[in-house]
Parts: sequence; C-alpha cells; structure tokens
Amino acid sequence: MTTELHVFISSRMQELAPERQALGALLPTLGGDLVTLRAWVFEDDAPAADKPIRAVYLDALKASALYIGLFWNEYGEWTVDEFQHATQWAIDRHIYVKDVRADQRDPRLKAFLEAQSDVITGITPKWFRSVEDLCAQVRQSVAVWLQDRLARRPGATSAVLVESSDDVPHLPGRLVGRQDTLRRARALLDDGGRVLLQGFSGMGKSALAATIAADWVDDGKGAVLWLHTGGEKAEATLQALARPLDGYQAVVNAAEADKLKAMRRLLDESGVSLVVLDDVWDGPALHQVLKAVPRRVPVLVTSQHRYALDQIIEVGKLPPAEALALLGYYAGEDYAQDEGAAELARQLGYHAFALEVAGKTLKVDHIAARELLRRIAATPHALAMPGDFAEEGRTSITELLNASLFALDEGARAVFLSFGVLFAPSATPELMARCMQREEAAVAEALTTLQRRGLAERGQEFGYRVHDLAFSYAATIAAQGGRDRSPAVAACRAYTLAHQADPEALEAELGNLLGAADCAREHGDRAALIEIVSALAGPYLSARGHTPAFLRLLDSAIAAAEAMGAEHDQTRHYLLGKRGNTFYDRGDLPNALRCYQGALDLARSLGLRDRQALLLCALGKVRADQGADDVASTFDQAEQIARELDDGYLRAFVLEHQGYHAQAQRDYATARRCFAEEAALAEQMGDGEAHFFALLNLGSAEHELGEFAAALAHHQRALEIAQQQDNRIWQAHARQSMGEDYHRLGDRSQAGRCFAEALALFREGGMHAKSHEVEAYMQAADYPLE
Repeated sequence: MTTELHVFISSRMQELAPERQALGALLPTLGGDLVTLRAWVFEDDAPAADKPIRAVYLDALKASALYIGLFWNEYGEWTVDEFQHATQWAIDRHIYVKDVRADQRDPRLKAFLEAQSDVITGITPKWFRSVEDLCAQVRQSVAVWLQDRLARRPGATSAVLVESSDDVPHLPGRLVGRQDTLRRARALLDDGGRVLLQGFSGMGKSALAATIAADWVDDGKGAVLWLHTGGEKAEATLQALARPLDGYQAVVNAAEADKLKAMRRLLDESGVSLVVLDDVWDGPALHQVLKAVPRRVPVLVTSQHRYALDQIIEVGKLPPAEALALLGYYAGEDYAQDEGAAELARQLGYHAFALEVAGKTLKVDHIAARELLRRIAATPHALAMPGDFAEEGRTSITELLNASLFALDEGARAVFLSFGVLFAPSATPELMARCMQREEAAVAEALTTLQRRGLAERGQEFGYRVHDLAFSYAATIAAQGGRDRSPAVAACRAYTLAHQADPEALEAELGNLLGAADCAREHGDRAALIEIVSALAGPYLSARGHTPAFLRLLDSAIAAAEAMGAEHDQTRHYLLGKRGNTFYDRGDLPNALRCYQGALDLARSLGLRDRQALLLCALGKVRADQGADDVASTFDQAEQIARELDDGYLRAFVLEHQGYHAQAQRDYATARRCFAEEAALAEQMGDGEAHFFALLNLGSAEHELGEFAAALAHHQRALEIAQQQDNRIWQAHARQSMGEDYHRLGDRSQAGRCFAEALALFREGGMHAKSHEVEAYMQAADYPLE
C-alpha cells in the first residue's frame, strides 16, 4: 500500500476550468511507486452534503498535504480564503499565475499576489502561458516537493536537559525485552564509550535509548542532554544542544573555527554526563558534533544508518517470546499461550513498532489476534495505528519506509524495490543484478548502501536480507505497478544453471530458486520449472538433502516433462531416479520402487545401458530391504552390463550394492570383500563419491565382524572425504557410524558428540528415517537427546 497524499486545487472555477481539469488528470500520475497523489477539484470531488460550500472546501483543504493556487485576472474571495487557511494550517503552498492579458488583472488580485511574493513569506509564484506550460511546471515542482516532504527529517530546535527521568523524551511506560542489549550499552557508556544503536526503522531504538537515559539519571550519574537530531546540519545541531545550557548566543557568535570549542566549554561547565543524539540522519553533521563533546562525556546515538562509532549495537528483531510479551503489553492481554498471537507476531517480523500498532489495534477494536491476521493477510506492512494513538510520522510501517526510501538515491531505491519481484526477502548481488539486468558491481554498491541505511542486513557469506515487513511493502508496490515476474524467473533459472555444481551458491538463493520454480509451475512455464528443479536435483540434493517444498516441485517437474513428450524422456528418467532416491531416504520403499522402475523402463527405451545398470542396483537395494527373493538376479544383471561396458565406475557401483545385499544377508565377510574391492577401485579412479560410500560400508561390515578399531579408521577416512567435498549429508552418515564405533570401543564422550552432530545434519537435510534411526540408537544406549 502506497502513501496517499491529497492535493487541493484552488482557483476561480470558470476562469481556469481547463487548467483545473488538466491538473486533476496529471497529479495522480506523479506519485511514482511510493506515493499516490489525489487531486481535489471542487466541481468533481465535492460530495453531495447538507453543509455550506465553505465548510465543504475547508474540510477538503484541511485534509490536504499540498495547496496549489491558480490565478489569472479575476479576484475571488473564496480563492483567497482557501489560501489564507492553507497558510494558517501550515499546508505547503504552490502558486501559479497565468501570464496572458495581465493588463486586465483585477487590482485586488494584483495586491494579493504582490503581498504573497515578498521575501518574508518566501512564496515565489510560477508564471505560465498555456495548459501544457502549467503541467510541465507542476510536474517539476511536485517532484521536488515530494522528495523534500518524504525525505525531510527535521530535528528539534532545542535539546532537552534531563535532570529527572520523567523528563526523558520517548520513555516507554515499560521496556519489554532487550535486557541484554540494555546491559551491553550501559556497560559501554559507563566506560565512556560512544555507542551507536543501529537498526531498521521502528525497531525500538529510541525507546531503548530513553530507558538507558532514564536509568542513568535515576542511578545518580548526572544530567543527560537529549536531542532529536533528525537530518539537521552541524551548525543547527550545535545551536539546539546549546539552548538548554543557556549558551545559544555563545555558539552563534563564535567564529567558525571556534564553534566546536565553545560547545565543548559549555558541556564541560554544565555538568552534563551523557549526550544522546536520537534519530540521526546526517553523517557529516554527526562527525562534527562528536568533536564538540568532551572526551570524558559518553555519547549514545540512535540511527537507521551505520556510522563508524566506537561501538555499534545492532537493534534487530525481538526474540519470539519478547515479541509476544510486547504485543500483549500494548493489547492489555496475556498471549503466552495464544497460537494466533504467536503467528501474528511472526507475520509482523517480530518488529517492535508493528507489534505496538497491532497491540493497540487489538485493544481498540476488541478483536482476537486471528481476526487481525485475517485483516492484514498478505500486506502486514499496511497495518496502521488507530487514529487516537497516531503520532505524526509514525502512523504505519508504510510511512516509515516511504521516508527511508525517499532519502535514497535512485539506484539504491530501485534495488530495494526489486526485492518485490523476487520470491524471498533475500538476494545475492549476482541474482539481483541478473534480475535487474544491471552490472553486478553497481548492484552490490546499492545493496551496501541499503545495509548502511538500515534497510538490509548483510548475510555471513553471500547475500543481503530485508526485513519481512519491507519485503511485504516492496512486493505490494510491485503488484500494484503490475511488474512482471518473468524476468525474476529467468534470472533464477540462469543463476541455477550457472551454479548447479556449487551447493553453497544454490543454498544462498534457495528461497528464490524454489519460488521461481513454483511461479513457473503456476504460469505453465514448464521449461523453466524443469531446468531449475533438474539443476537442484544434482550435487545440491546430494549435499544438502531435500525439503517438502522441493519434493512437490520435483513431482511437478516430472509431470511437466511427461506432458512435453518424448523429447523430454531423458530428463524425466533422470528426475524419476532422483525422486526414487528421496523416497528411499524417507523410508517409503513402495514409492521408491515405483520411481526406480519407471526410470529403468525409460532407460531401456532410450538405450542408456549405463543408466540401466545403476537403476538395477537401486531396484535391488529396495527389493533387498523388502525381503524379496529376486535380489541376486537383479544385481547379476547390473554386473553383466558393467562388465560388457568395461566401466570402472559401474563396476564399483555394482560392488557397493552387492556388498549391501550381503550385509542384509548377514554375510559380513562377503560384504567386507565387496566394499574393500570397491574402495580400491574408486580410489584408483579418483571417484570421491564412490570412495566415500565404499569406506563407509567397509567400516560397517568390519563393525559387524567386531573389528571396531578398523571400522573407526575407515569411517574417519570417509568423514575426511565428506568434509573435503563439503557434503553435510555424507558427514552425517560418517558421524553416525563413528558414533557406533566409539560406543563399542567404550568412548561415550566421543560417541555422544558424533551422534548429536549426525542427528542435527540428518534433520537439516529432511532425512526423517535416518533421524529416527539415530534417535532410536541413542535412546537404547542411554545417550541424551536434545
């Protein structure tokens, strides 16, 4: 939802009718992505009402953000009345005068215009000669006005000298949560530090600073000098700080080079023991002001921007329990056991101001949390403060975000809004550059700007993330603007194909890649769906496992490949094999068998003999688990194909499955022989995957034969390969086996550590059957489960 601003069009109706109509049509087109401008023209917008005309137009004027006065030759009392009330109500005013036949202008209008054009009022009339000329000037002036209005961050004209905690601005009745942050900031200030509380707008930085200041005074530390700084320049900020110290004239009258010394002397003599600069928006001004504060006086700064102070404390999302407590505090309810309230807090991104708005809405409207959830649905950022509680500049998340975005340059703003066409609230510079079709270096620079302005967070390695509410805001603007998501799907498709062998790069964008695949499915883009899923089903699936969302898309991709006909049979065969693996990992043997058989049938029809051998082994493994009597013959078929093709990889793969079958038959000596032969063959070929599983299975056979030390040695070698390959699923398998070895060797400490690490990795990869297997072993052997 964009911010809506009303513009009042004032003029003699008949004299300037074409101009009034032209502006009525023009203004709604000027707001851009972030603002909707609504023109109010009396003849079009005045409602049918049992009210005097003057009351009607004054009501409309009072609700307006901008007054546009159009004048020509006629003098109108109501037009002048409208201007005077706009002045009285401090509404921004623009005046345009038609410069045609000016010799016919009413003397009263001449006098009025001359009175409004002096240097005191500061209003400069713009002159126009045609409707086109007027529209061009209004277009330019409104753009400047919007930039100034939404980016304007006025500071207070005077600081507050706080000698009683009751006088601290923005002091909440009670600070809910943030106790660790409170203690950390206080410790740094006690040590004389200069501390920045930095974070996304509305996170509660000012409330936190106010609580610190109040505690400071109550603890007898001395007076606090508090200033709402805004975007004021250094000179105005110094003057505001000096006023409550009776030093305004001293600072104003000081030579330019001596102003900082004058301020420093004032602070030295005042007894101020802490300076708080709240809501800082001008970095150069902050740098200068800090020079005016004596070194012994600690300084606390709050800002969205990331300035280079001695200590930076990030004020981010509240922990879920604290968020729920804050929601309940403002609603006057206990939501500790309310699932609807917990979901509401989650939907609001655990954002302090949003929780305040929600809590007050719940109280005023006397509704349950689930009802409010239904109201905000897909646009949680649009939640607005109930009228009686609204403060200027803090009526909604939308208003806070608009102010932040209008302070950005065009490039950074465009990057922020491009999150709205993505599928997750995060992106790497590369994916964003692909989506926007811009240079990656320029996009990376814009993302850094967003981070420094508190609008995005930098991930540990790859990407940037915006707050959930900011993502909702950007997505709404994109939807309202009718932005096509096909470029985002294409960008995700290209990114996936470029990184299909790099699990870490795919992991960094998984939310976007899965979202793009789902969007492709929904809009019938089968090719994009199949390519994205096929790429994710490669090394990424082996290394990171699968999620329910991925499995649904994998099924959709298989169906899409079938629908696209025989030319996609090879892709369908590949995906069916991968789906069989996921069913097997989840312990669903009937469906694993169905998929493997379907893939084998396709391999035969396509003449893919190597794939036939692999799938026969997979089928044999499932049949062995099912206790079938055709397992040996299935493996024999696979072995015959491998020998005919003289393929070392296939021979190793068949040996693995023959060893697996021998294990199932409790013939551990045969299993050890098969796995040892496979391990040697895999090492000779340099096949890391085959070598890993051969060592893993060789160790397991030795374990069953009671050779625990030998088993552990082979399992440790397998773990080394898994770590070299950065494959977390392999690491989980190796650590599970090592845990069992250590247990039988009597080293319970090492065993417990291995089991815990294996369990965490299996859970992360969605491998439920393996997770349950580890849990059962740990419980049976009396190891603690977290």
